[in-house]
Amino acid sequence: MIFFDLDGTLLDFKGAEFLAVLAFHNQFSSLFNFSGNQSDFYREWCSIGKKHYSRFLQGELSFEQQKIARMKELIGELQDCEAAEYFQFYLKSFEYNWRPYEDVIPCLQSLKGNRLGIITNGDLNQQKQKLERMGILEYFEVVIASGDVGVSKPNTRIFEVASEMTGQHLHAITYIGDDFSTDIAPCEKLNMRGIWLNRQNERLERPVQRMITTLDNLYEHL
Repeated sequence: MIFFDLDGTLLDFKGAEFLAVLAFHNQFSSLFNFSGNQSDFYREWCSIGKKHYSRFLQGELSFEQQKIARMKELIGELQDCEAAEYFQFYLKSFEYNWRPYEDVIPCLQSLKGNRLGIITNGDLNQQKQKLERMGILEYFEVVIASGDVGVSKPNTRIFEVASEMTGQHLHAITYIGDDFSTDIAPCEKLNMRGIWLNRQNERLERPVQRMITTLDNLYEHL
């Protein structure tokens, strides 16, 4: 069975996020004391987002609470309802810009006849919404999200859950993801077949057994 990561692998997450953050900055820049340009603001947004989203993945905050925490750190003193409203503005723009990478649909079409699934960090409902919005949900037999199973990558347990849910031995599973430490390193620990989708052509100081830079080359590695 073949499993994919979602954000950064199938969904151009950074592209959608960047456009949504720019829209947010243009609308609400008067609310926060930030002297940098839009690129600087985007980096600050990502830093704050990573901090509180990690708290969600670790179980410290609910999915909704991490949204509120991000707005409070960014803007300052806010009621929870106010913070939620500001985040909703960002979220609508983020959702509007959800797009698959150009190589995604041709790849999935080429894999018809194979059992396909998703293993992703995040809220199950939102991750399914992404797949549906991109028009690719129907390709996948199962969507396994950390917010639903209570453990997130790189913890190997989420891959074991996938094995149990699908009746597939870990050695019979192939996993494709764009983040080596989060996606591929745990596969190596479990002796799973992991394929690193290195879209940014990053360099590691260690050898990588299986690497592609585009999903156009996936089939030859299966």
